[in-house]
Amino acid sequence: MKNAHLRFGWLTYVKSTEKTTTSIKLRLDRFIGEVLPDPPRQAKAHLISVIGGDTQIAAISAAISLGDKFMVEGPGVQPIRVCLERNAQCFKGSVQLAGRKKPLRHLIGLSEELANTNVSGSSGRTLLGGSDSQFVWAALAHIQGIPGVPAWADWFAGELDSHKAVVRALGIGCNPVLVKGEKEQFLDWLSWGVESEAIKLPAATGSIRWPSLSLLDIFVPMV
Repeated sequence: MKNAHLRFGWLTYVKSTEKTTTSIKLRLDRFIGEVLPDPPRQAKAHLISVIGGDTQIAAISAAISLGDKFMVEGPGVQPIRVCLERNAQCFKGSVQLAGRKKPLRHLIGLSEELANTNVSGSSGRTLLGGSDSQFVWAALAHIQGIPGVPAWADWFAGELDSHKAVVRALGIGCNPVLVKGEKEQFLDWLSWGVESEAIKLPAATGSIRWPSLSLLDIFVPMV
């Protein structure tokens, strides 16, 4: 955890009314976003994870429910205006730090797309929080319902690259990717792989045991 703050970003929220101006700046633990094509530079946020006090976290939660926008910046991410858009979900918790009487509050906001894997599975695009080939293959096989074995991960990653089906997304504290393609397309690749013997079916019948993955495998600290 030493120097963990170096990988944190910032989330800034400013809202002005006729009588008052609210300005909040919080540490951003994790962020996943997708740069939108139309200028000015802005992004659709898919995951926001911030830490702060009771009042600050309550204000950010209310802003998310209203569809308000935030400014986000951090290591590798230039300042950009972001929004979680409609039907975002919020989850709150507490973080007790040594030497601090009151715990900090932790808020995670998820876009509808990231929260609902059924949306990703049917839309021809799948947003993933990590870029490791083992994780990408396991996630796609689960979300899309694709039959396969863990040993095909590197081969499948090569197919994704050759078809230019992977787009890097904005990330703080993680390496998110957007995978483009549908189940039928992936099945065609696998069919060709088996026929050409680039990949091989298991010699024995039986259930397939996939390695377990935890959030620490995906959101591992980078500093």
